[in-house]
Amino acid sequence: MKRWLVFLAMVACACPSKPSTTGAGSAGGGSTGSAAVVAPTNAASCTEIKSKIEAMYRAEAQQKEPNRVDEAVSDNTTMVMNDCNKDPAKLMPCLNKATTVAAIEKECLLPLDDEGTEGEAKK
Repeated sequence: MKRWLVFLAMVACACPSKPSTTGAGSAGGGSTGSAAVVAPTNAASCTEIKSKIEAMYRAEAQQKEPNRVDEAVSDNTTMVMNDCNKDPAKLMPCLNKATTVAAIEKECLLPLDDEGTEGEAKK
């Protein structure tokens, strides 16, 4: 009888009282959910950081666009790599520090103009 009570007590303690939730959102309005959060890195080149960028966009696409994950990952990774290759000295520290897709898009990438294309540098 005591074993049953101990067993039931262990089971009761092991089960969470609240269901876990994911996708609650993040500040900044970009990506939602904790799956898209990764640790900062110390990559030295755009090529080295590409796998981090792909993983972040894959996690976001699985939540936001599950029917076109591969396409979304490819498009978004290409966008980041294009910016990185234009000015790696400027973007690498930012990309290494970024832990979310929202941070990459807000803080690291070149701004888009009103038409949604990369603006020309003003002289």
